[in-house]
Amino acid sequence: MSHRCLYLIIFLLSSSISFAEDRPKWRASNIQFLYGNQYELGPSSRESITIEHASSWQFGESYFFTNVFNRSDTSTEFYAEFYPRLTWKALTARPLPLTLFDDISIVAGINAGNLPKSDPFKAYLLGAGVKFKTSVFDYLKLDVMAFKAEHLETTGIQVSPIWGMTFDIAQHRFLFKGFIDWQSAEATGGHASLLAQPQLLIDVGHYWQHDNQFYAGIEYSYWYNKFGLDGVIESVPQVMFLLPF
Repeated sequence: MSHRCLYLIIFLLSSSISFAEDRPKWRASNIQFLYGNQYELGPSSRESITIEHASSWQFGESYFFTNVFNRSDTSTEFYAEFYPRLTWKALTARPLPLTLFDDISIVAGINAGNLPKSDPFKAYLLGAGVKFKTSVFDYLKLDVMAFKAEHLETTGIQVSPIWGMTFDIAQHRFLFKGFIDWQSAEATGGHASLLAQPQLLIDVGHYWQHDNQFYAGIEYSYWYNKFGLDGVIESVPQVMFLLPF
């Protein structure tokens, strides 16, 4: 499938959000502040700000995040991803007749950034997703999508588990969330790549009966064959603060 076709599908899905008759049934937004000092390919130390938003709409759900990196070697680096999806439950108003899955979806995506010292990056995604029934996680999803970077001739595959859960240990409340992106060699234009970013945060406001207002903890970013480059392995523990809004 050509990237023009993928772009058209993404445009139609995202445009339909503005025509939804009802306000979102739920929404969640936050801003994150991170610092790490073991980055590869560029300065080892970087501060970053991430804005993250997820919400439901008339025909499904949407998810968006943008990263802003402060780099000492070049100008500021920006990167963003947007994923609208059509879900079975939103379209049919009926539960899924399967025991293992809570919902299924058609998902599209666009990734874009201004990687320093290179041309702007843009990629298009299209595929399917499942949301698992689970009593342990707040959400547990798996997306399998075709991935087409604009600067490459080949179309590859991206597989992405996504999770989030809250749990208590004694009087402490924790949030554990994150994702894993595996991309085939055709997606990267080099070698198959794996990026994992789990986050473990403690709900600081919980100690004063103000839950879900301020979190502190760590994000661990592990990137095998970063950007598809053979043998480039990035392992970065980062101090992290998260503020929902």
